[in-house]
This record gives sequence, structure tokens and C-alpha cells, in this order.
Amino acid sequence: MEAAYPGMQVLLANNLMMAYNQAEAGQPSFAFVEDGFTKLPEFEMMLALFSALDVRWVSVMDSTNSTPARRSSPLLNVGAGIFELTKSDTPRQFIQYFDMMIKAPRRNAPPAATGKTVASRENFKKIILIGSSTGGVEALRNVLVGFPIQCPPTLIVQHTGKSFGSGLVSLLDRICPAKVVAADDNITLQTGHVYIAAGQPRHMGVTPRKPYRLRMKEGPNISGHTPSVDALFSSAIPFAQDVVAAILTGMGQDGAKGMLELRKSGATTFAQDEKTAVVYGMPRVAWETGAAQKQVPLAQMAGALLQACKT
Repeated sequence: MEAAYPGMQVLLANNLMMAYNQAEAGQPSFAFVEDGFTKLPEFEMMLALFSALDVRWVSVMDSTNSTPARRSSPLLNVGAGIFELTKSDTPRQFIQYFDMMIKAPRRNAPPAATGKTVASRENFKKIILIGSSTGGVEALRNVLVGFPIQCPPTLIVQHTGKSFGSGLVSLLDRICPAKVVAADDNITLQTGHVYIAAGQPRHMGVTPRKPYRLRMKEGPNISGHTPSVDALFSSAIPFAQDVVAAILTGMGQDGAKGMLELRKSGATTFAQDEKTAVVYGMPRVAWETGAAQKQVPLAQMAGALLQACKT
């Protein structure tokens, strides 16, 4: 590659954390990814970063007899255009793939949220709680780009690997008009802020009296996870009438039980619809148990949450 393109810089990484850090810092135009890496659950973070930076990538398999990860992964099977190379292919074939993907039309990406400034404060009266898992990183990107700078205080639990929590915060802060920060104990909730609990050894909750504050607690898994969506939702039951909650794509049923109690106590509740969910697990349980009042396509979720916060 370096011989074919004088001046090109090639970065090498032998684990996903290294690859993520290099991609975030160097913002490459292209990536060759060993297919084994794409089978790891943490690759969802790489996909989201590639999407945010519009990095083209190609999966490289061990041999022509290998089964591509995308055939068994709901994350990789979304959309077309993921081609495979094998380690036995010639350098010329690698260069041809590089040329083809680099010259393909660029998508219209949402602008990065740089130079954030104070905007007029809208009349939001509630706080937003969101839970997500598999496929949730990209879903959160889609929701948060639709939020204004002065959005309602928003608390998010995303199931992800322990090493990728800080990366998720910086990734979402890059594209979200509002300020995205990692959840920490005793933080007072503020308009224009999004608080993320991901890859942490503590559950996130909210204190029951105004001014609302984050409460981080250690403890066993709840609904199979730490941090848990159910733990977040359940903590807000005492002031449910001030809450708008949503469950996005994900496996399992974390969040459904807490959301049901929230709805019974007066909260407005939504679930991502089956058509737009990468994994229709958590949203399905929330809908079928009556926890979610309405199913909403991902493209309409930001608008639905913000509108509900005005009433």
C-alpha cells in the first residue's frame, strides 16, 4: 500500500482498543479489518466510530472457505456494501478494493458538534431516560444528533465492554449538539447535558428530590447487567410524571420491568420499533408487556422524546 501510494501512512493495531484509539486520533480514510475482530461485541464501537468519521472498511477473512461474520451478526448485516478479502489475495487486489471504496460517493454525514455555544432554552419540563444494548451505539448517535444544544437532562445506560465507556462518551460528544459526559456520583442534572453510564462497575440512578442528582451504586448485576437499564428506570419511579423513557435496540429484556413501573406511575414511555431495531429484543419485551406506550421508528425517536418533554 505504501509503495503504491507515496506519502500514505499505514497504522497497525493488534487489538480493538488500540485500533479504536488510533482511528479516533488519526481519523483514517480506510481500514482493513481482520474478520475475527468483527465478531467481537465491542466491534460495535468501531462501527460507530467508522460511521462518525466516514471511514471505509473491508473485512479480511482467513480463507475463501471462511464464513463472513456478517452472515451471523445482526450488526454487520445491516445495509449492503461490506465486501470481503482473504489473506491469500494479492496486494493488487487489496489496492483495487481500496481504490473502489475510497472513490465511492461520500455520504452526507451530520456535522460534528464542535464549538458548542449557548442556544435559546426551550420549554422542556422533564428529563429523558434511555436504555440500549446491541446496536445501541449507532441508535444513540441517530437520536442524539436530533437533540438541541439545550436539550432536557438525558441519562443513558448502554451495554458495552468495560474498556469502551470513555470512547463512547467522546464519540457521542463529538456528534451531539449537547454536552455528553460520563456518569458520576452526585452530579446535579443540567439542561443541555447527556450523562452516559457504559462499561462502569456501578449502576446509575437518580435521587428522588429536586434538584435531581446522579446516584452511582455498586452492587450485583440487575437483569443481567451492570450498569442496568432497570436500575436507572426504577430509581425514577418516585417522580415518574417528570420522566420520558425509551428503550432502543438490544438483546434480552433489561429495562422492561422498570419501564412498566414508570408507566404505571405516570411516565411517558417509548420503544424502538422492530423495523429499525438491529436487535428487537429489549424493545419487544417492553412493548409486549405494556411497558412502552408507543413504538417509534429510530428516525422519529428524537422528536418523540423532545415533544413529550414539553407536555
